Amino acid sequence: MPEPKPENVRARERGALNDAQQRRLNVTCKYIDKLLSDIEQALHSAASQSPFPRYVLDVPPAQIRVIEDHIGRLRSQLLRALDWQHMKPDPPEIPVTRSVLTDLAFVDIAIEELRPSYMSGCGSVPEDAVGELNGVVHELRSLVASMERYLRQNLGTNLEARLRKLEETGFDVSLLRFIEEVVTRNGMVEFRPRIDSLASRLEDNNLEVALFGRVSSGKSSLLNALLNTSVLPVGVLPITAVPTRLQYGTTLHAVVTFGSGRSETVSVEDFGSLVSEQGNPGNSRNVARAVVQVPSLRLKQGIVLVDTPGLGSLAKRGAAETLAYLPSCDLALLLIDAGATLNEEDIGTLRLLYEAAIPAIVLLSKADLLADEDIQRITSYIHQQLQQELGFEVSVHPVSSLPEQSALLDNFFDQELLPRFNEARSLRASSAARKIGALREAVTAALETALDQKNRRGRNLPADAQSLEERLRLVTGEVGELRTVLDHAFFALGEMPDAILSQVAESAISWMEANSTSRVTAAQLSDWLYGAVRESVAHGLESARNVGKRAIDTLQGVAWEMSRSDMPQLDELEGLLRDVPRFELQASPHDVSLTGWMLLGTGVARARILSSLRDSIGVELKQALHLYGSALSQWSNHFVSRLVLLINSHAEAYRVQLQRIAGNSTDHIDMPQLEHDLTTLRTWTAKEGSLAIVQQG
Repeated sequence: MPEPKPENVRARERGALNDAQQRRLNVTCKYIDKLLSDIEQALHSAASQSPFPRYVLDVPPAQIRVIEDHIGRLRSQLLRALDWQHMKPDPPEIPVTRSVLTDLAFVDIAIEELRPSYMSGCGSVPEDAVGELNGVVHELRSLVASMERYLRQNLGTNLEARLRKLEETGFDVSLLRFIEEVVTRNGMVEFRPRIDSLASRLEDNNLEVALFGRVSSGKSSLLNALLNTSVLPVGVLPITAVPTRLQYGTTLHAVVTFGSGRSETVSVEDFGSLVSEQGNPGNSRNVARAVVQVPSLRLKQGIVLVDTPGLGSLAKRGAAETLAYLPSCDLALLLIDAGATLNEEDIGTLRLLYEAAIPAIVLLSKADLLADEDIQRITSYIHQQLQQELGFEVSVHPVSSLPEQSALLDNFFDQELLPRFNEARSLRASSAARKIGALREAVTAALETALDQKNRRGRNLPADAQSLEERLRLVTGEVGELRTVLDHAFFALGEMPDAILSQVAESAISWMEANSTSRVTAAQLSDWLYGAVRESVAHGLESARNVGKRAIDTLQGVAWEMSRSDMPQLDELEGLLRDVPRFELQASPHDVSLTGWMLLGTGVARARILSSLRDSIGVELKQALHLYGSALSQWSNHFVSRLVLLINSHAEAYRVQLQRIAGNSTDHIDMPQLEHDLTTLRTWTAKEGSLAIVQQG
C-alpha cells in the first residue's frame, strides 16, 4: 500500500516548475530587464544633461533604433517565459518619490562629507578656502532641500491650488499665477521659493494683536469676555514665558508645543493647567508655544489675539537688545487697571513698542468700578500723562469684562480693531504687489537672457562675474554655518550657572562699594541675574543679526551690479528676529547683608554673596538655564531655516542668471513658447491683471 503524500506537497501540473524555481525565473527576468534598462540609458546618454558623461556614443541613430527593436523583442520574450508558468510581472511597489528621497538622502550625506572638517582627512584645508568650501556645501544642500521640500509637499500642485484659493478669497493674483506657470514651463526652479513666499505672505492675512499688562491687570478676563469664552484661566499666576495665541477655529481646542518641538492637542482643562503657574510651576514641562482655536465671529476674519508675558524689568531697562523679545505683532494693547496709576513699567513697555514700530493702544480695564464721569476724567488724564511722558499720541479706551458693560468692549472692537484689520490687509497686499512686480522683472530678465544666450554668449556678463559668484558662495556658507554657531552658544547656557552667579556677585560688590552700603535686596540681585543671563545670550543674538545683515547687504550689492530690482530687505530680517524666548526663574534670591564681612576684604564679601546665591537659587537656576538653552536652540533653528530660505531664494536666482548670461546653462527650452511668455510678461496690463493686489468687495 503506497504511503500517503504529505499535506504540503501539492499536485504538480505538467511542465510546471516548483515554487523556488518559479521565483528564480521571476528574479532572473527582472534582472535581465534591469540590464536592458542600463543599455537604454547608455544609448541615450547623449541626451543627458549630466556634466559628468560616462559614455562615448559611437552608435549612430539608425543603429540605436535597431538595438531598441532587439530590446523590445527580448522584453516580449521575457513576458512569454513568465506566461508559460502562468506568472505575471510583479506590480510596482516602490513610489518614485520614495526612491528619489532615498537617493537624495545619500546625496546629502555625500555633500556633508565635503565640509572642511571632513576634507581635512585629505590634508589641511587652506584657511582662505574654508569659507568658499562651506559655501559650496550649503549651495548644494539648499538645492537638495528645495527638491526634497517639493517632493514632500507636492509643491507644484499645492502652489497652484493655493494661488487659486487666494483669488477666491478676494485677491487679484493673476500675474503671480502666470509667473508660476512660466517658471514651471521653462524649468526655472530657482524662482519657486519666491513664489511660495509671496503666496504665504498673502495667506497670512491675520492681524496679530498682542496684549501686555501687569499681573492682575485683567488680561485673561478681558480676552474671555471679548471672545465670549472661558478658555483662559482666571485668578491664577500665569507662566510669563509662554505667549498664548487665540485664533479662529470651527471647534474649541488647544495645541501646545513643547521645547523639544513636539506638539500635542490637549483639552481646555489641561490647557489651563499647562499655562498657569499652579499647574506647571516654573514651566517645568518646558511649554514653548500655546495656541487655542476659538469659534468666535470676532476672530473669523483673521484677527489673532496673543496673551503675552509682561516685559517687567525688561521694559524698565529699555535696552536695544530687548526689542528681540517682543512678539511679532501688528498691534499692541497695554492693559492698565483703571483704579491704578501709570508706573515706570507701563511707560517703558510703551516706549519699547514705539521703538519697535509697533502701534499701541492703552486699555483701562475694570472700568465698571468707576462712575461714567470718572471714566471720562481718568481716560483724559491718562492720555495727557502719556503724551507728556512719551512725546507721542497713544489712544486710550476704557473697557470691562462684565457682561453688563459689553458696550465698552463692542465700541473698542468696532472703532479700533476692525479698521486696523482692514488697513493692515491693504498694506500687506500692497507690499506683496511690489514684490510681485520685482519678481516679474527678474523672470523677464531671465527669459531674455535664455532667449539671447546663443547670440550674446557672455557679452552682458558683469565685469567681475567670478567675484559675484564668490560673494554669493561666501554668504551662503556663512548663513548655513549659523545654525551650528548658535547651537553651541545656546546649549552652553546649561553649564553657566556658576559664571552667571559670579557675575551677579561682582555686580553686587561693585554697587555696594559705590554706594557705601553693606546690604543688597533680593530685587536687586534678581535684576542683576536677569541682566547677566541676557548678556550671556546677547552675543549669539547679535551674531544672528550681523550674519543676516551681512547676507542681505551682500545680496543687495550683487543685485545692484546685475541691474536687478528683486532683492531682500532689512525689514524682512527684523521680522525673523522677533519672538526670542524669554528667561524666567521662579525661585528668588535672598536679601544679603554683609555687615562686618566687608571688613574682611572684597574677596571674602564676594564669596559670601556667592554662597547665599547658590543656597537660594543655585539648583533652580541650573534647571532653568537648561530649559532656556533648549528653547533658544529651538528658536534659532526656526530662525536659521527661515533666513536660509530668504537668502537662498535670491542667491540661487542670481547664480542661475550669471550662468545663463555666461552661456553655461544647459536648459532645453521651447523657444517659441519662451518668446510668447516673454511677450506676455513685457506687455502685462491692468486688463490682463493688475500689479496691485486689491481686495474684491
